[in-house]
Amino acid sequence: MKPIITGFFDHQGSISFDEQLNIIQRHQMNQVCLRYYNQKPLIECSDKELKEIYNKTKDKRIKIAAIDTLIKSYDINNDLEAKEAFDAFKHLVKVAQKLKISYLFVRLPKFHDVIEEFENIKLRLEPWVQLCAKQNKKMILVLEEPYKANTYAYIIKKMKSNYLKVLYDPVYFLEIHQSNTTSYRILKKHIQAFACRDADQKLNPKLIGYGKTDIIALLKKLIRDRYSNFLLMDNEFYEKVFAPQEEKAGFFKKLFSKTKKRDQKQIENISKKIFPNEQTKNATYDDILDNQLNVIQLIFKK
Repeated sequence: MKPIITGFFDHQGSISFDEQLNIIQRHQMNQVCLRYYNQKPLIECSDKELKEIYNKTKDKRIKIAAIDTLIKSYDINNDLEAKEAFDAFKHLVKVAQKLKISYLFVRLPKFHDVIEEFENIKLRLEPWVQLCAKQNKKMILVLEEPYKANTYAYIIKKMKSNYLKVLYDPVYFLEIHQSNTTSYRILKKHIQAFACRDADQKLNPKLIGYGKTDIIALLKKLIRDRYSNFLLMDNEFYEKVFAPQEEKAGFFKKLFSKTKKRDQKQIENISKKIFPNEQTKNATYDDILDNQLNVIQLIFKK
């Protein structure tokens, strides 16, 4: 069974739901991950809006693969924040039920020492896990706080739950200076989603294979291990290169101009890789997404 190609294509909530579905259809995908509906977080959506989401995806024969709860990481010792986070999660589980979704992206609370604080971590996570077990949902941990791979593996093992998985992000481990080879080995049994993105040492987005994450080697390991879960194809090219920026005045105008020139240079470099025989053609976001999809499809055909 092959992995499921999907992703969040809302450009961090900057485009409409219909535009996001158009991206999915334009690039011949049939599953989408959601976190916003027309720039509004799902937790703020009315029942009418949730019905619109369900009907629109059904009409276009697009399946909703997962939702991001967007619940922020909270201080593990703060009872009020813990309660507010769990209340939000309970509501979003109901949202998932209405949209017929099984997977929810969540974030761990903030702590310092996983071993010393595990009993408190368990206290916070247990209600979430129990709710997922009751409603037949699974949580996918977003790697956000600077925890090492063995921290996530330790928590999942100690929780003894099949309802707790991880989103493996090669750029995250590049950012926290942990080997992706080591991190993958530690987490491979717990990966429910894999972020297909690459970056250089400064975390600037790069085409798959042109960065410093060793993503090609990781993708080959996924094939070896018969990975059949989610491959997330959204990347940061739109947000960091193509997104329109408001022009500033005075001193900030110089910074704006410098950023614009840097982005244009990056587009030119990307264009040469995607269109080596068309020196004057500038790659668009769609061109990049097509290229990255082709790379993934080629790798997983082997």
